[in-house]
Amino acid sequence: MDHGVLSLAPAIIAIVLAVATRNVIVSLFSAVAVAGVIHLGTFLGGVQHALGKHIVGAIADADHAKTLLFTVLIGGMVGVVAASGGTRSLVDALAKRARSARSVQVLAWLSGLLVFFDDYANCMIVGSAMGPLCDRYKVSRAKLAYIVDSTAAPVASLALVSTWVGFEVGVISEGLKNAGQTLEPYSFFVEGWGYRFYPIIAMLFVGMVALSGRDFGPMWHDEGTVAPALPEAEHAGPKAPWWVALGPIVTLVAVTLFELWRTGSAKVPAGAPLFELLGNAAGYDAILYGAFTSVVLAITLSLFTRSLNLEEATKGMLKGMTLMFEALVILILAWALSAAMKELGAPAYLVATLSDSIAPWMLPTVVFLVGAGISFAVGSSYTTMGIMMPMVVPLAFTMLANDAAADPALPLMASGSVLAGACFGDHCSPISDTTILSSIGSGCELLAHVRTQLPYALAVGVISVLCGTLPAGLGVNPWVCLALSVVASGALLRFVGKPAPAAPAAP
Repeated sequence: MDHGVLSLAPAIIAIVLAVATRNVIVSLFSAVAVAGVIHLGTFLGGVQHALGKHIVGAIADADHAKTLLFTVLIGGMVGVVAASGGTRSLVDALAKRARSARSVQVLAWLSGLLVFFDDYANCMIVGSAMGPLCDRYKVSRAKLAYIVDSTAAPVASLALVSTWVGFEVGVISEGLKNAGQTLEPYSFFVEGWGYRFYPIIAMLFVGMVALSGRDFGPMWHDEGTVAPALPEAEHAGPKAPWWVALGPIVTLVAVTLFELWRTGSAKVPAGAPLFELLGNAAGYDAILYGAFTSVVLAITLSLFTRSLNLEEATKGMLKGMTLMFEALVILILAWALSAAMKELGAPAYLVATLSDSIAPWMLPTVVFLVGAGISFAVGSSYTTMGIMMPMVVPLAFTMLANDAAADPALPLMASGSVLAGACFGDHCSPISDTTILSSIGSGCELLAHVRTQLPYALAVGVISVLCGTLPAGLGVNPWVCLALSVVASGALLRFVGKPAPAAPAAP
């Protein structure tokens, strides 16, 4: 059934309510219910339809169930290694090599890259571990919060296995289904990695700032002061060796990659290109088996080192799983909203409306900016991805089919721009969960963190458009775009940034 412009009402309601209430779950559920009411024309019947068909259907889908289980298992692994103290030992082992303000910043950046499997864990572990070192070497807590925030979400969103991947693959799957495509969602996610300009550039820009020792804007002024030294936290409880944390992480990646290779190579001839192998791999099964193996190993290593007994390891696992509950609910509601809007004909209406009004080469940039605006307003990358991806992917495939001159990689660019735009807006938003957790974990006042990080995020956002989405839309290879972005970032720091002023002596 085609409801025309009314089919877009649920998405608009989700965004408006999220901004007004700051409650993503209520906003998404309300949008799904409204979609049911629009479809059936009655309130009670519409709500029952939304619950019985779309929400239950989202949970009952086999691929959805694998995604939910994978996410829960990753949370369980994070919980076990955190309870054992292994993750903190891993970060502390790096922190011992700090010798100067510059080395502290570089180590904070490397630690953020290392804790790639979860953005929340990254914010709290890296921020709290590096805080005392920043005070000792006169690095402002605002700079630490920036380093933490600009590695946490970007790294988790880019990693081949993390707590973000299940969600990202899930919404991509909905977009491919709406577009009538049978492509493997995880492989599509991996192939589009190079088009996610903002998180890649933001992650590299942090390292360039740390290595160069140059800053600009409010951050430059903050680096000329010394934040009041905070007492080092007493971390009671077990502290397992660093390899208790590293082992499950390496295993998670290794098993996932092995399963992708094993299942993909069984379906393609020997010597087939990598993208063809990934396209035939069982992505959902690969990440599920990798996550399960990592949990088993995390528990085994904790028991072997006697950092936890079986009961403590189980409690740690369950605590980590519990922390993923909100993300799971949001994912289920995002799937349900996608199905409800497809039932209303929203993807088809959007495609018909925009396919002739936007040139294909402009689509990645438009999607990136719209996604950033939504993410900034609602403070949630997940909500933005859940609303946009199911509509943007069909639009990109339709443009590709209607325009012989369009770049064959347009769907990959468009999906990458959704994920990148969601990350960009999330970084700039003062109500984002990772923004808040970064400030808490780093011991920096929230508004000070937002004020000092915003110029850096905006600068990377502009570079992402000028050197990323625009030239990529015109057919420039994404790796060339990334190389241009690195050059532009270096030029910005060289000609706009300047060495931080000398800080006064610590009291």
